[in-house]
Amino acid sequence: MNKKLNLILIIVWMIFIFIMSSFNADTSSNQTGFIVNIISNTFNINNIDLITLIVRKFAHFTEYFVLGLLIYNYNKNVLKALIICIIYAISDEIHQLFILGRSFQIKDIIIDTLGSITGILFVYRCKMLNKR
Repeated sequence: MNKKLNLILIIVWMIFIFIMSSFNADTSSNQTGFIVNIISNTFNINNIDLITLIVRKFAHFTEYFVLGLLIYNYNKNVLKALIICIIYAISDEIHQLFILGRSFQIKDIIIDTLGSITGILFVYRCKMLNKR
């Protein structure tokens, strides 16, 4: 992929993450609630708290999976990509300190980091398979 395009995608994705973190707690809960209702109704699951937790944490994982994938694809350095993702995850949690009803959570940084590692390793593994 063209390096300029990849850089643009990284910036756009970081802006997306920032915007998602900018919603206050009520708006964020409403977004999650929409997905939770679909899952609950589709699979007839009544444990809304559990579904909510899974949806929210899966969103964190997925956002940073994509970020890790994009950053590694751009710079081809596993450690550098991971460090950038971790710094962004920390800055994202700090940003949430200033949003009504949101908070800084270490567990979210850990989930973000796991998503980043998975995204980075996914691209790394795909590239290794292509070399064969």
